[in-house]
Formats: sequence, C-alpha cells, structure tokens
Amino acid sequence: MQKVSMWVFGLCACLLASAGTAQEAWTVQLTSKQAKAHAEQAGRKPVTAFAISPDGAWGRSHGFQDADQAAKRAMSFCQGELRPRKRDCILFEVAGKRVAPQIVQTRKVSAVYQPLNGRKAAFVFGRAALDFRGNKDGAMAQLATAPTQPSALAQDNKLRAGLTNRTIMTTQAKGFGLWLGDVYAEHLVSTNNGVLVVGFDSWAVTAQGLLCMFNGFWDSGKPVGTKCVLLNSIGNGLVDLSWDGSPNASRKGQLIAGDARFSAAK
Repeated sequence: MQKVSMWVFGLCACLLASAGTAQEAWTVQLTSKQAKAHAEQAGRKPVTAFAISPDGAWGRSHGFQDADQAAKRAMSFCQGELRPRKRDCILFEVAGKRVAPQIVQTRKVSAVYQPLNGRKAAFVFGRAALDFRGNKDGAMAQLATAPTQPSALAQDNKLRAGLTNRTIMTTQAKGFGLWLGDVYAEHLVSTNNGVLVVGFDSWAVTAQGLLCMFNGFWDSGKPVGTKCVLLNSIGNGLVDLSWDGSPNASRKGQLIAGDARFSAAK
C-alpha cells in the first residue's frame, strides 16, 4: 500500500454515494497490514487521518492544519487502492481519535477513478451542465493586455459560478486538468512519474471566455506567474479551449462536476 503524505498528489476527495448498491454490515477492525500502517502513523504531526476498506486497502495523511483536508487525503489514497467489486473505504481515525463506528454498512464499488484519467472521470463524477459560447477576438484582446491580477479583468460572475469547484480536463486517460476552487486554482499535468502540480492563489474569467490563473508556483517554489486559457465554447459537458501560448490551436476537453485532483470511487 502507498504511504500518504500531504505532499503527494493524485488522490480522492470524498466517499461517493451509489444509489441502489447493495450494502452489507461490517464490524470495523484493522487487518494486520492496516494495523502496522496505523501504528507507523503514531507520533506524526497533526492533523493526521487514517482510512480503511474491509478488503484491505488503506490510506493515511499527516502534517495538515485542517482535519477536513487530512481526512480528504487519507480517503483519497485509500480509494485509489481499490478495484471494482471491492468494498469502499471509510474514515477510521482523524486527529488521533477514532471516528469509525463499531459496525458500519459498506458497499462494493463499480468503478475507481485515479487522476488524471479523463476516460473514467465523467463516469465517476459526471459532467457539469453548463452552456457557454465565448468571443475569441474579445478574449484575445484581453489577453494582449498581459493581465497579472484578477482586478485587471472584468470578471463574469455567472460563468465563474458555473466553473467553481469543477475541473476542466482532457477526455484521454492521461492529460491535464484545471481545478478551479472558490479562490485557489491548480493546473495538473499527468506524466510517467506522476502528477505535476502548479498552484495559483487566484483566478478570474471574463464574459468573452478568457480564463486566467494568477501568481502560480510549482511545488519546488519555482514561480510560474500567470497562466491563461481561452474558453471557446462549453456545451453538454464538453469544452473547446485554447492555451495562451497557442491561441489558434483548438483543444477538446470536458467539464467535470467535481474535484478530479483526487482518486474517487463509485
């Protein structure tokens, strides 16, 4: 099993409900391997979390200041170890306290998503229903001003709301993802060595379809600055976009209704 750290990316956000899936009772107890991994967690700096599956998968996290984030990462690593027809993960412990009940209803998962698998993302998370048509000439004019802060762009609040807490990503098994949070944003790229991540402290999008992310840094601390894309159109969950470095080269993607930075199970 993979050990979990707050510095490792690629993992799941939450336990997803699956309507109509048969459930069975499980008396919660650690397997020998889970118990060993859990013991190794002792003494780690808070906040820590530990998640387990009755079929042996586990995930752990440490070093977080926020219990929700620690729990999210632990669940993500655990679900990333699952396979279809295996029973889903639950949170066992958060911040040194057991949160799992003695007996819990479990379910078998039908699919497992691991970042940045665009082929499975839509099935597990679903695509977001958002209709938009950009103005490429207008977006190019805005891009030509070289915006470096959100205040430099006339933001479209309706379009921003439709993109917030969703992921723009390719439809292929490997590719890129743009996660757009309430304030923060990330650009993720799948490589043979894992998922590379650039974090941005803010983002803005205009009515013409110019989406810019500001003040970016790699995990190493190397600055990236501003990164922009042109959203040419969005419909039926599919996205047509262009990168700022090649605005005339159209790329196809999808708008995922969830946080595709992390593994997930359905």
